[in-house]
Amino acid sequence: MIFACGRLEEPTKAQKPQAIPKAALAKQETPKQEPLAKEHAKKESAQAEDKHHQLHDETDMPMRAQYPNNMKVEGGCSGEGCGFTFSFKPQGNALDKSKAHIFLPRGAATAVEQERFVTGTRGLLESNGWKKEGETIDTGKFPFEGIRKVITFADPKNKGMVGTILLGETSGQAVQVILYYPVAMGKEFFHNANYNLSKLHFKSDKLSLRRSH
Repeated sequence: MIFACGRLEEPTKAQKPQAIPKAALAKQETPKQEPLAKEHAKKESAQAEDKHHQLHDETDMPMRAQYPNNMKVEGGCSGEGCGFTFSFKPQGNALDKSKAHIFLPRGAATAVEQERFVTGTRGLLESNGWKKEGETIDTGKFPFEGIRKVITFADPKNKGMVGTILLGETSGQAVQVILYYPVAMGKEFFHNANYNLSKLHFKSDKLSLRRSH
């Protein structure tokens, strides 16, 4: 039945009740069904993601991470700090040498404070025999808001292997990320590594890490 403005009148013989077109009925029903369909699709997407990823969350660790099923993780805390190392389960290719290492150093609150332990004498680059290729403050392509500087390097001892070091900070804590991967499979590596970075969660109530004496 259609309601018009003003008084409702009984139809006369000349006035037949107007049928509502099927198309109009369909339009009226769609808004009721659409939210349910969207919610169902959202749940299915979340379930699919859970099947293909794992959560690593230890009570004493100041961060938690989610990672793809084709990777594994090792982590823990020491006198130097706390960290996770993500590596691939055996792939039978160059990705077997790659890794993504997230490290929270004790006693360093900012990226600037941590940088000297990366580029300085007996720092991370020198100790591993890595050759610095460049650096930038353009951090837009990495899914981690706390990044302040990006340093790239080559590994002369392992032909075809390169890396990127991300220096950042969160909740008064310096953050260092090492991305080490084969040039020939950079796309495949970053497909997984960027997922790891996007799912990192730092526990502000456990930061910052103080240097032990």
